Amino acid sequence: MGTFASRLEAFVRGLSSETAAMGLFVAAFFDSSLLSLPEVNDLLLIYFGATFPENAYFYALATVLGSATGASFLYCLARWKGHSFLRRKFSHASIDKTFGLFRRFGALAVAIPAIMPPPFPFKIFVLSSGVLGLPYRRFLAAILVGRGIRYFGEAYLAIRYGERAIAYLRGNAALVFGLALVAVVVLAAGVWLSKKFSTAPAGEYRGES
Repeated sequence: MGTFASRLEAFVRGLSSETAAMGLFVAAFFDSSLLSLPEVNDLLLIYFGATFPENAYFYALATVLGSATGASFLYCLARWKGHSFLRRKFSHASIDKTFGLFRRFGALAVAIPAIMPPPFPFKIFVLSSGVLGLPYRRFLAAILVGRGIRYFGEAYLAIRYGERAIAYLRGNAALVFGLALVAVVVLAAGVWLSKKFSTAPAGEYRGES
């Protein structure tokens, strides 16, 4: 796949500023579904974001949507094929560990891998979401949040640092991941609290006597 990935990257890099978003969407779709294209999305997004900074966030949106569409394809495939399909792709140990993370963290178990760059595994979490029957709305929200943090963050870095953003990401991977993880946890806590308050009995949590 390395040769295909390099060819795809070269092809998309040759697109104009007007057609780059479609190229980013397609690359992200394949990377999150049928193929593995390590770092291609990140490199392309930063390249176009640095070259056309006025469009950087639009390119990030196209990449997020392409990735969410590709991941949704895998999710539906896993719902259809079931556990046997997952077993053909991954070891029992990896599956058991992933299922354990879903039991503990729910949708966060797929949101956090959606943020992480390669070689952190992603597709096993997508497929497990389908096999375990994670509600699609929660799955999609997790993907959009995780990929949104990753790709909009890269768009910001492309605007600020240009193509040096790749070197910045690689040199500060722990810091970037830590900030992204904090963002996901804060968001998840906010969602949990909003649900808790919205279902609370009248007078509760409102300071009423």
